[in-house]
Amino acid sequence: MSTHSNRRILIIDDNAAIHEDFRKILCPATGDFDRIEAEFFREATPARSQPGFEIDSAFQGEEGVAKVRASLAEGKPYAMAFVDVRMPPGMDGVETAEQLWGLAPSLQVVICTAYSDYSWAEMLNRLGASDRFLVLKKPFASVEALQLACALCEKWRLTEEARDRLAETERIVAERTSELRAANEQLHGEIEQRQQAEAHLLRAQRLESIGTLASGIAHDLNNMLAPILMSADLLRSQVPEDALELIDLIEASGDRAARVVKQVLTFARGIEGDRLPLRPIQLVREMEKVIAETFPRSIHLGSHVPGDLSMVEGDATQLHQVLLNLCVNARDAMPEGGDLRIEADDFEVDEHYASMLPGARPGHYVRVRVSDTGDGIPPHLLEKIFDPFFTTKPLGKGTGLGLSTVVGIVRSHEGFIDVRSEVGKGTTFEIYLPSASGEKAVGGGETAAAPVGHGELILVVDDEKAVRDVTESVLARHGYRTLSAGDGAEAITVFASQNGNIDAVFTDIMMPLVDGVALCRVLRKIDPNVRIMAATGLSDENRADELRALNVGHVLGKPFTTNSLLAALAETLTPPRSPAFLGGGELRTEFPGLAALLPPGGAPLVELASEGRRGVFVEAFAEVERGIE
Repeated sequence: MSTHSNRRILIIDDNAAIHEDFRKILCPATGDFDRIEAEFFREATPARSQPGFEIDSAFQGEEGVAKVRASLAEGKPYAMAFVDVRMPPGMDGVETAEQLWGLAPSLQVVICTAYSDYSWAEMLNRLGASDRFLVLKKPFASVEALQLACALCEKWRLTEEARDRLAETERIVAERTSELRAANEQLHGEIEQRQQAEAHLLRAQRLESIGTLASGIAHDLNNMLAPILMSADLLRSQVPEDALELIDLIEASGDRAARVVKQVLTFARGIEGDRLPLRPIQLVREMEKVIAETFPRSIHLGSHVPGDLSMVEGDATQLHQVLLNLCVNARDAMPEGGDLRIEADDFEVDEHYASMLPGARPGHYVRVRVSDTGDGIPPHLLEKIFDPFFTTKPLGKGTGLGLSTVVGIVRSHEGFIDVRSEVGKGTTFEIYLPSASGEKAVGGGETAAAPVGHGELILVVDDEKAVRDVTESVLARHGYRTLSAGDGAEAITVFASQNGNIDAVFTDIMMPLVDGVALCRVLRKIDPNVRIMAATGLSDENRADELRALNVGHVLGKPFTTNSLLAALAETLTPPRSPAFLGGGELRTEFPGLAALLPPGGAPLVELASEGRRGVFVEAFAEVERGIE
């Protein structure tokens, strides 16, 4: 039944005559007179209309309560009830009204009383100051009962409609609130993602700035370390035997400093190192020293590496960085202390095993295992730990680049990585590197004797005077003759003035005015057969490609040792070249800008490199460069 047409009324009274009176008032029967009048006038006058009511009767309060309960169960509630006050022997009207409202709070109640069984104050005290009930004194006029029935049924309808509208409004508000809450959470998530992206961007920019700064510092440090390492070798023959231990210490410290600089550059710029046969046990032993010196005493280190373990081919600095990153992560996972273990063994990967690990291929590998007893990694994070910038550490405690760097290095070595973890029990990383069995490891065997020269003339070009001086001293001690120049401009004049007598040019790459690459380009035009080797304190792939295109035999990384310099130079000079330089002090005619620098009378070209003529020389050199292009 629709709430908009509910006109059900319950009469609760112990007097049957009262029920008949209410039915006559609220549901009057159509009389014969009314029917005859309608027929006679043929509906000329409107028939009197009275709203129809559905009347139910109950003769005791308990019966009335039962009928209200049944009507609610059927979904046909009563809109109002006329309740007599005195209904012996059962409940009186006030108690009945209380129970009715316990079942149907919106039921409108009219208390009918013939005399004052309850005072008005007593009724208010029992039923409360409510608009749900009225008092009707007996005897009452028919119009009073009819008006009350019409008004209270309408009031019930309006109350129900208001309740429905309120419920609908609350539903809409709840729905909109839920949508707004979801939108707000999404917005907060997007804001958080944006903040994280901005933090990652700032961190990447900061790392890039650090890389640029590190490159500049590394260049200067390498120029400082180069003369130290070469001077140490020169001093061996000039100091007493009891001082040789100090020379070894200087060399070891300088070499260690050079490796540190290289490692910084590897991290900052991702440079590619030399791939040489290595013994994993040496990497583990170095890592043990780092852990012993820097990790908390609460971290207990254990290791096991067989003495006959196969070698691997790779860059020692990069693989050292892999172990360092994994060990640092293990340390951070054990803030209260724990066990850190490094192990290595030979492992054969078959087709079945390779199919279970991404990036794995069948073959013989050296497996390096780093395990800890720390917090462990939840399963839902295992797939994300290798993503760049992903970190579970607090802001400022980690860059999120450690494990992504590890993966990059391992893959560049044609290996793969596996990880197993259990929350509360620890994590194990396994690094698989292809073995290089049968090759001689770096550091094994005796050092071969350094090759010596036979009077060849070498032009040394470097803007660092200390590097030039030490390099010249080393070469002179080992049988070479030398000339030197402080930059590319001066080197051109010296080279041209020697009429093809220079056997090789050893030049730095990073120099002011005219750098090493530009110098090599011009030297190739002047003498296509000139032997050139270079040195640099930085690693720049673009420059390396240019040098390879110019057929530069060797590019030594600063700081270089005496043996590496002499070995590279000997290889550069082998076999002896056939002179192709135009003798007699003449220059190639396709360089009129450079030829114009020759003053009348054939003054030495080296004078043109003096400070007074430097600007003229550089301007002419630029013309030569344009001619080459």
